Amino acid sequence: MNKNKGRRKAAGQSQEKALEACLEQAMYQWGEGFCKSPHFLNLPEAERMESESIAGFFTDMMFNYLGVTPDEWDVPSMKECCVRYFPEKISEGPGFFRCIVPVLSAFFSYIAEQQLQKNAGAMALEITLLHDQIMERASDPGNWGMAKRFVMAARSDGIDVTDPKAFGKYLEAYNRKVLKEGPASGMFHNAPYDSVIHTGKKRVRKR
Repeated sequence: MNKNKGRRKAAGQSQEKALEACLEQAMYQWGEGFCKSPHFLNLPEAERMESESIAGFFTDMMFNYLGVTPDEWDVPSMKECCVRYFPEKISEGPGFFRCIVPVLSAFFSYIAEQQLQKNAGAMALEITLLHDQIMERASDPGNWGMAKRFVMAARSDGIDVTDPKAFGKYLEAYNRKVLKEGPASGMFHNAPYDSVIHTGKKRVRKR
């Protein structure tokens, strides 16, 4: 897939500004109406709680990894994002991943109902077929990127990854271990490259 698809920025517009525009459109221009609609209100509480994070990460990864803006979302890019990039890069447990399909199906259904995006109806139908693939890939560490492997290992060792001091000490200890025991002792063998840590924290609108 063309990595530059959809990245039609205004002259002088930075990558960060272009991403902000995508998030503004998806999460606020579309998202505010979605959150008032039956599509959102009929979701179970657990899915409603994760909806902002899921929509934000979807928008972010569609732009940053696939080069697709909200107006250009389509079934093939949606499938690649959900089946490949969510499991590879989002450092969350099964509860988060179980919410992806129902949340995005409801979101796309709302967008289609309001005629906000031409491919939304097709995406709403297609994503309902992806749940098992998403859950299977998310549960297999072989599909995790480098940053995710590290975060998940830290969590399993009882480290609060939101605490910079604790996480920093864990990183230092890991580096010392690898220096002492050699690269074969590391956790990154054959991991997809990923230097960015993604967690399920809610995104905050920039003003």
